[in-house]
Amino acid sequence: MNTAFFKRYIGDRAFYRRVLAVALPILLQNLVTNFVSLLDNLMVGQTGTASMSGVAVAGQLFFIFNLVVFGTVSGPGIFCAQFWGAEDERAFKAAFRYKLFSALALCLLCLGAFALWGRPLCELYLTGEEADRQAVLGCAMDYLRLMLWGMVPYTLSMVYASTLRETGRTFAPMAASWTAVGVNLALNWILIFGRLGAPALGVRGAAIATVISRFVEMGVNMVWSHLRRDEVLFTRRMLEGFPSGWRFIVTLAKKSVPLMLNETLWCVGMATLMQIYSTRGLEVVAALNIAYVLLDLFNAASFSIGTTIGILVGQELGAGELERARETDRRLLALGVFLAACIGVVMLAASGLFPRLYNTTPAIRTLAAQLIRVMALVLPFDTFAAGCYFTMRSGGKTFVTFLFDSVFSWVVNVPVAYALAHCTALPILPVYALSSFTVLAKCLSGAVMVRRGYWINRLSGKDMGSAL
Repeated sequence: MNTAFFKRYIGDRAFYRRVLAVALPILLQNLVTNFVSLLDNLMVGQTGTASMSGVAVAGQLFFIFNLVVFGTVSGPGIFCAQFWGAEDERAFKAAFRYKLFSALALCLLCLGAFALWGRPLCELYLTGEEADRQAVLGCAMDYLRLMLWGMVPYTLSMVYASTLRETGRTFAPMAASWTAVGVNLALNWILIFGRLGAPALGVRGAAIATVISRFVEMGVNMVWSHLRRDEVLFTRRMLEGFPSGWRFIVTLAKKSVPLMLNETLWCVGMATLMQIYSTRGLEVVAALNIAYVLLDLFNAASFSIGTTIGILVGQELGAGELERARETDRRLLALGVFLAACIGVVMLAASGLFPRLYNTTPAIRTLAAQLIRVMALVLPFDTFAAGCYFTMRSGGKTFVTFLFDSVFSWVVNVPVAYALAHCTALPILPVYALSSFTVLAKCLSGAVMVRRGYWINRLSGKDMGSAL
C-alpha cells in the first residue's frame, strides 16, 4: 500500500530534476521580487502608518491591473506551451502576437480607468477620522499618479517573460527580474529616505523607483529575446503571417477571454474582500498590508509549482503524452501541498516577529500577527486549489476554471465575508478566518474534477494549423 502510494504521488530523481529545471528559476525570480517588495514595504512603513496604508490602498488597483494582464497573457499562453510541445512554429508565433496585442489593449484600458477614476476608487477603502482619511488618500494618490507610467513596460515585460517560460527558457526572465529588483532596491533607499544628496520623497520615491525598475525589466527581456531570435522563435520574423486567420483568432479568443475575465473578476473579488475588511477601520488596512507582504514572500514556492504545472503538463498534452501529463500533474500537486505545509510552519514561527519591523502601533502589530497565523493555516488548502486551477487551465478548460475560480469567489467567498462583516458584531479576525476557510469547498470540487481527468485535452494539431 505504502509503495503504491509513494509511486503514485512521488516521482523519481529524473522527475524532480526536470521539475527543478523549470520551477527553480521561477521560484528564485518570484522569491527575490517578493523579498524586495517586502523591503520596499518596510521602507515605506518606516515613514509612518499613513504612508504604508496609502501605498496599500493604491496597491489594490495595481493588484487588479497585474492580474488582468496575467489573465490576458495566460489564455494565449496555454496555446504557446502546447504549440511549443507540438513543434508548430507558425501557430506558436500567431499565439504570441495575439497575446501581445490583446495585453497592450487591456493595459491602455486600465491606464485610462485609473487616470480618470483613481481617486474615487481609493476612497472606497477609507473609513475613520477625516484627518486620517485625507492623510492616507494623499499618499495613495501621490503613489498612483507616478505608477501609471510603469503600466506599459510592465505589460510588455509580462508578455515576453511568460512566452519565454512557456518555451522552457526560465533563466532570462529570472535575470531580468533580478536586475530590476536590484535597481528598485537601490533607488528605494536613495529616493524614499533622501540618501546620496537626493531629496526624501517618501511614497513618491517608492513609485519612481518601481517605474524605473519596470523599464529595466522590460528592456532586459526584450533585448535578450530579440538577440536570440533563432532560439526563442517568436521574435524571428514575428509578424510573418500577420494577420492570422480569423478561425485561429476566434479559437484563441474562445479559450483566452474566459481566462482573462476569470482573472479580472477574481482579483476584483479579492479587492472587494479587502474593501469589506476595511470597513472595520484603517487599522485593519494597515494590519492586512503587513500580513499580505509576508504571505506573498512565502507564497512564491506555491505559485512556482502552479506555473510549473501549466508549463510541463501543457507541453506534455501538446505532445500527445496524455497519461504522462496526468502523472506529472498528480505528483506536482502533491509536491505543492507538501511545500505549502512546510512554509505554513515557518510563517507561524515568524508571525510574532515580523510585524515588529514596522513603525506602527502595537495594536496593528498584534492584529497583523494574528492574521499571519490564519494565513499560514489556510496556505496548504489555497495551494491545492491553485494547483487544480492551473491543471484545468493547462488543458484549455478555461470556462471551467472561470466557474471554479472567480464564480466561486463571488458566489461563496465575497457573500460570506460581507454577511459576517455587515450582519454580525464579530471582530475582524474571525471574519477573516471564516471567509478564508471557504476554500475547503473549492478544494473538494477541484479534487473531484482533477481526479476525473476532465481537463485532459490536446489543443494543438492539424485543426488549429489549418485555421491559420
